[in-house]
Amino acid sequence: MIIKVIPNMIGSSVEERVTGLSDYIHHPKQTRAHHLSEYIHQLHPGFDENLLSEKCVYSNSRNFLDDDPHYQKIEMSQTASLNSRVIDPIVHMVGSFKKFEVPTTEQLEEQIDILVKHLGAEELQMQYAMHIDTDNVHFHLIVNKVHPYKKNKHSENEAIDLGGGWIYNAVHRAAAEIEAKQGWEPEPNPMFIYKHDTGQCEKNPDYLPQPDAEKIYSKIRDQEYRHQQKSRISSEIAESTNYQYDIERDIQQVMSSAKNWQDWHQRLAKIGILYEKKRSGSIFKIQTNEKRTLTFKASLFCNKQVTLKSLEKQWGDFTHHDVDHKIIPLIKLSNTVQHVQLAKATLHSYHLFKNEDFLVKDLHDVYLKLKVEKDSISKNRKNEYQEIVFENEIYKHNKNYFLKQWQQKFPEQSSDVISTLLHYQHYADQINSRVLQREEYNDQHKSLSKETSEALQKNFSLSPNFDSSKITSYADFLKLFPLSHHLLMQQQFLFDQRQSKNFICQDNPKIEKAKILFDQNEPIAIQNRYGILVFSNYSVTRLQQCIKALDSKKKGTLRGTSEFKELFHATVKDLKEKEQIIDTNHERVLPSFERLSQNNIESCFTELFKKFRSTHTNQSTAIIKTCLLLNCCGLPMESLQSTLKKCVDEKKLPDINKQDQDLLMLRIQNLIYTQHKELNKQYFNSSEIEQCWQLYFNLHISPLKQPKEQKHNSQSSSSTLELELVPKVEKKRTIKLPENLAESEFEQMLQYFEYTRRLKLQKKQEGERLNTLESSKKMSIPHKQSQMTSLFRKDYVIEYKFGQKFYLDQKKVAFFETKNTSEITVVSHQHEHIRDALFLARAKFGVVLVFGTDEFKKQVQQIADSEDIKIKFETTLQQKVNTSIENSPAVDSAAKNDSASPKSPMKGLSLEPKDPSILNKEDRADNFYKNQSEQSSGSRKESTPENSYDYGPSF
Repeated sequence: MIIKVIPNMIGSSVEERVTGLSDYIHHPKQTRAHHLSEYIHQLHPGFDENLLSEKCVYSNSRNFLDDDPHYQKIEMSQTASLNSRVIDPIVHMVGSFKKFEVPTTEQLEEQIDILVKHLGAEELQMQYAMHIDTDNVHFHLIVNKVHPYKKNKHSENEAIDLGGGWIYNAVHRAAAEIEAKQGWEPEPNPMFIYKHDTGQCEKNPDYLPQPDAEKIYSKIRDQEYRHQQKSRISSEIAESTNYQYDIERDIQQVMSSAKNWQDWHQRLAKIGILYEKKRSGSIFKIQTNEKRTLTFKASLFCNKQVTLKSLEKQWGDFTHHDVDHKIIPLIKLSNTVQHVQLAKATLHSYHLFKNEDFLVKDLHDVYLKLKVEKDSISKNRKNEYQEIVFENEIYKHNKNYFLKQWQQKFPEQSSDVISTLLHYQHYADQINSRVLQREEYNDQHKSLSKETSEALQKNFSLSPNFDSSKITSYADFLKLFPLSHHLLMQQQFLFDQRQSKNFICQDNPKIEKAKILFDQNEPIAIQNRYGILVFSNYSVTRLQQCIKALDSKKKGTLRGTSEFKELFHATVKDLKEKEQIIDTNHERVLPSFERLSQNNIESCFTELFKKFRSTHTNQSTAIIKTCLLLNCCGLPMESLQSTLKKCVDEKKLPDINKQDQDLLMLRIQNLIYTQHKELNKQYFNSSEIEQCWQLYFNLHISPLKQPKEQKHNSQSSSSTLELELVPKVEKKRTIKLPENLAESEFEQMLQYFEYTRRLKLQKKQEGERLNTLESSKKMSIPHKQSQMTSLFRKDYVIEYKFGQKFYLDQKKVAFFETKNTSEITVVSHQHEHIRDALFLARAKFGVVLVFGTDEFKKQVQQIADSEDIKIKFETTLQQKVNTSIENSPAVDSAAKNDSASPKSPMKGLSLEPKDPSILNKEDRADNFYKNQSEQSSGSRKESTPENSYDYGPSF
């Protein structure tokens, strides 16, 4: 979160400031409703425009005698007047949260408690309110610094220095404590870090303060943010910053060798630098051949060792320079030298990019062109206004002269009558001049609006009510476009992704300018010389694009969520094996939940909430994203609201009171109604979309019939299994094909989920038979450094979906590798598909254990005999019992004969066999282990650390 102190720029009186701020936070005006696009009303005919007003959803106050806000304004004004020495006793603060964060009323009260504690304002009068309609939920706080009853030495009410006179440090400490206690996402580069063990805020050792030379006025920064364009002052600061980092080294060398003031001045002059005294301090001055002079405070260099006070201690009183210094050319340096230190310090990637890097060039260039023409019209109008003012000044200066002239011309008229007539004549001329000026100004803007609309209609769909005079910022310009415009969605998404956690660090000085990476119309990442910032809508195929944009000869490190790191490492592994994997659901199609029953909707809601809660520490973020994703799946607002209430009532979600539920739903309404559904869908990655499909299939596929239980002896064993080839039994589809999704893609996802359902059922049945709780252990499949695709007789298209690799032939699945197991499931019955699956199994694991029907085993046996592939079949129940009891020498001999066959250690998971007489997993594993050699290949060592990657020569 961000807490800002808003200065009083208007210079209004205390009473006006109290009245204005209090009225605003309690009853904000509707400033956004008139910006609604016609698209919203077409999409939502019953849409309430009041939802888009700056609506106050909660307000409160402290330390007042009256509870009525009207009388509180009077009380605050009267209290502020009890100290005449304080010029501006009213302090206005704003606390803002990220896009998907909404505090509850209890959390807001706790935030105010923490903030006033750090400000030392527990006894002061204050009003605060939360607004929820803007791009970010925020609260306003107004504090009266004049104490309501304590007196000072002048017998006036005491004025409290907020934060002990260090109000900005107090605000930063409060933000750090609030984020830590309530679980909000911290801002990049925090000044303070809250320690839970001590309950104190400590200085962040990695904090990078902004140099004084780079600080600019907050009003200028706000204007830059509105226009997404650097001001002239910022450009000059950026240019001077280039010099600052370069002359630091030169000044350090001169300081180490200079002996006195004269030597100091001479050595500096040789490199084009002057050292001068200014007031009680000193500055460095550089004269460039572009006839520009750059100045720097001496305290910015050499850890303040070259300040006037420090040097006078060494060489006595200051002596002015009497040397000629050379004029140096403009130094061409990178303006991001400071960012190199940031990258090495592993600070947030937010500081490695600039705001202009996240602009959609096609949109911003059009806006800048419009802004230049609009500024030209405004400049001309200002000049004409100055001429009118100048004529007024001429009239005032020559008023007596004009009066004498008219008296000579009309001696019979009194001077008062002539003076009155002159005044009204001049006033009428002034009014007419201003009217003509406004008409000319309006005509110019109408002409500009018409020309711009005609020019932009060729490439953009602008609003018919386009008026260039009302475009005061880049945000206003973006409101001209319909919500469905792809460029507008790109720009909004880019603005929201500037603080993404997922970053691939790799220094590449060859990249001079940041560039955005796209997948069709969706931005997926942004790259500069320090690496690639990956957005929230990533998938395997999109990560492949990012990896290919990196330098394959250099290593790098990863930052971000554990889910992102895991998927990235899997993608790197696939690229090493030269497997061109594509995404099945490349259109990011979501299933439709419109016809689900209320119980099924509640089930989906709780499952998605658990997933988001595992990655977001804050509860409100998880609820908002759950509702937003379900809305993208077709659930209306009414259903979401009732579902949230019912889940809370049934204790499926943490307890949320009615007021906070309404507050959350109001925020969700704003996100749904003011943003296009395609934009909302971009905030979710592939795993979250796949979670929706998993819920969809689980609700539509009927449960498989459980086979009869088998009686057998259980025997514990720690075994090593090879890859299992399991034929996939086809099943007729009985559920409706979603729109915008190809039938082959739908069949592929359906086949996988039928398989996972059968696997879960088998685990459950085996657990019941053994009457034990089976622990689910993840198993890593050994990595084979070989090009698997070269083993195939046919060319397959490899698609990555739900963490699995699907091998497709003519858009139909032939077989797929199962995640975290040692199995390859054969879907097709074609001979060449079974053969290629067997080749893949042999290449990765050596000996192959085969399960399935008799017909399938015969096909595998024929291929194995012709290709000389070592295979094993599962044994029957009677064979398993006899083997475990008799311990026949023949089996031992067979085990010795098989000891020469190389194999890799592997724990396997199998599917529930179609034949009820097939053994369970533990029995098959034990029997297979005893018929194999005990020789195992050594485990492979990881070539790179957990959070680093190395493409190697094969990439």
